[in-house]
Amino acid sequence: MSTRCCVPSLQTVPEADYQAALDEIWRKLRPHLEWVEGFALAALFTSHPAPVLALKTRLQELLSLNTLPLRQFELKEPGQADGILTAVLTSRPLGGKRPPLWLEMWRDVGDPEQRQAQRRAVWQVLSRLNERRFLLERDVACPLVLILPADLRMDIPSMAPDLWSVRSFTADLPAPAQENTGRATEQPFVPPQIVSRELSNSEMEWRRLWENVPDKQRLAPEAAFAAIDAAMERMDIAAARNIAQQVLQALASREETAGALRQRSIALDYLGGTELALGRLPEACAAYAESLELRRRLRETTGDAPQALRDLSVALDNAGRVEEALGRYEEACAAYAESLELRRRLRETTGDAPQTLRDLSVALNSVGQVEQVLGRFEDARAAYAESMELARRLREATGDAPQTLRDLSVALNNMGRVDEELSRYEEARTAYAESLEFVRRLREATGDTPQTLHDLSAALNSVGRVEQELNRFEEARAAYAESMELARLLRVATGDAPQSLRDLSFTLNRVGRVEYTLDRYEKARAAFAESLELARRLRVATGDAPQTLRSLSIALNHLGRSEEALGRYEEARAAYAESLEFARHLRETTGDVPQTLHDLSVAFDSVGRVEQALDRYEEARAAYAESMELARRLCEATGDTPQALRVLSISLDSVGRAEETLNRFEEARAAYAESLELSRRLREATGDAPQTLRDLSVSLNNIGRVEEALNRFEEARAAYAEALEIRSRLASSFPGVPQYANELAAVKARMAALEQKQGQVAPGMAR
Repeated sequence: MSTRCCVPSLQTVPEADYQAALDEIWRKLRPHLEWVEGFALAALFTSHPAPVLALKTRLQELLSLNTLPLRQFELKEPGQADGILTAVLTSRPLGGKRPPLWLEMWRDVGDPEQRQAQRRAVWQVLSRLNERRFLLERDVACPLVLILPADLRMDIPSMAPDLWSVRSFTADLPAPAQENTGRATEQPFVPPQIVSRELSNSEMEWRRLWENVPDKQRLAPEAAFAAIDAAMERMDIAAARNIAQQVLQALASREETAGALRQRSIALDYLGGTELALGRLPEACAAYAESLELRRRLRETTGDAPQALRDLSVALDNAGRVEEALGRYEEACAAYAESLELRRRLRETTGDAPQTLRDLSVALNSVGQVEQVLGRFEDARAAYAESMELARRLREATGDAPQTLRDLSVALNNMGRVDEELSRYEEARTAYAESLEFVRRLREATGDTPQTLHDLSAALNSVGRVEQELNRFEEARAAYAESMELARLLRVATGDAPQSLRDLSFTLNRVGRVEYTLDRYEKARAAFAESLELARRLRVATGDAPQTLRSLSIALNHLGRSEEALGRYEEARAAYAESLEFARHLRETTGDVPQTLHDLSVAFDSVGRVEQALDRYEEARAAYAESMELARRLCEATGDTPQALRVLSISLDSVGRAEETLNRFEEARAAYAESLELSRRLREATGDAPQTLRDLSVSLNNIGRVEEALNRFEEARAAYAEALEIRSRLASSFPGVPQYANELAAVKARMAALEQKQGQVAPGMAR
């Protein structure tokens, strides 16, 4: 492995220092270009043309001494991206020599719209080079010097994780002092104006009041609340948090009247919301808990006045949200249930006022979400259905107000999620499509606000997921591509806000899964690697929040699968081991909730699979046994839901494979038989969904193989024949899925081998 070298940024410097810095960079860069036997990557970041020209001139002079050309490419406009990619990837060593390739992609020219298009082209080139790293290493086999914009310095590791991991040299190029060049530096990239960095009028007014009013008690909290709303709208969470702390300070010494207590509780709600958005869960929990305590005191003082009931309900919702984020699902469920009860009482008092209907719909959604996490899918579905009915009634009353459109979209998306959990894919598809329609209408009404972009990205992910389950891969890829574009746009605008990191990481995982299914393992690996990098950044921001731990565990498991598919078993083993570690940590936090049991069972199954591939059979058996135990506990916790049945069936197949490898055919047969029974039950419950049919064909193929090993040829033939019928159906229905064609060929080969074997075995030896 090459030694990695990094030269820190020097920015704009006087002429003497500039030349010294440039000399030092050239001294360190030269060996990476002159002595490397194969591919090497040097990444140079700049905002000025002078150091680029100086280094390129030195390299040309060096190559001319050996009568070698400098093969150079420059991305001058977005339309050149494909041509440059082709030129780089078709470059080869010259007569045994390996002169470097020089690729410049650092200039931003034209108006903001043109610069944005140029930057997208840079991302495209980097992404494609990242996906084709193996071609760069195997075929191009020459050093590559990338010259990139300085402001992309922090984004490259996540944009091109594979390339970044093998770089041998990195440097931030110095810029000469302005007066020495006679030229202005290039304009920096201007991100889309989704989020304003300018303070709103409300924020400026609060700042003026805070700085100029000596007696802070005299400040009106409503001015602070308006400023917080404005800061949150432009996604400046830190500014919103600061204002919340200021208003709490101003309220601290006020007399504890009912009005003052209510204002303090509202300020605490704002503080809790900012802490939650920043991933600071303990701080959010403390703020929400104090607010809830104040609301209970107010209720004792005022009785069941509508405002007191609503305020208490809001505080309970907030407490439930942070308990849910902390993985305390039963506590969250209790808070949401109490909130729901209060909102039903409010409806009895106020009737079907729009705010009352909305509050009740939101409360039902919250109850449904935590019931779903706890594996109570029918209860979740009932809550979502009632929420959706209320949202539709609210739309009739208010028309297509933005908040109404969003509420209805959320309710439909939740209904789709629980239908998806129950393998009701067509019903889920219908719900997701309607949800997406409402979000698109919301975007037309509100423009590209951060919340709307997030909602649209999430809705597209849901559509893509169910299309993928139904093997409509092109539709899934189109949905994911649009979702990822929105997620990247949102990240550019908001920076590494936890929600932005989470959205992009999740979308990349979905993209990777489609590529994996289509046997595009390098593309899948690139997507999974970037998703993992974002999940690690998310952990830095939020700590070991349950959702973050789960994101890390899933990203590592997916990366391991792609490594395994590429035959990199040690790399897969390392990824699976880390994934298992995070899944165990998650269980310590959340207890044995169904989602955690599911994730841990999958993690153990993956560990077992790679141990078996490395001929560590006892380790594989131990991992499979633990996976199966967890899967049985999942079935006990949730009942025979499709997801639980499938996890247990897969786990039993793995146990059977391990036993079969060790020639324990009767034990293997018992495991395969139970798996087959579960696969048949799953088909009865879900119908002929593609995944269900494939799982059944795998179980039948396994049974056939072990029956064949036990010389039960008729039983083996019957199992193979049924598997053949199912796989023929899948392969003809989905010709674009390589897996189905490969599995059909495999079962045909098994049947042919069985016929040959049966002809060689004496009739009395077959049972």
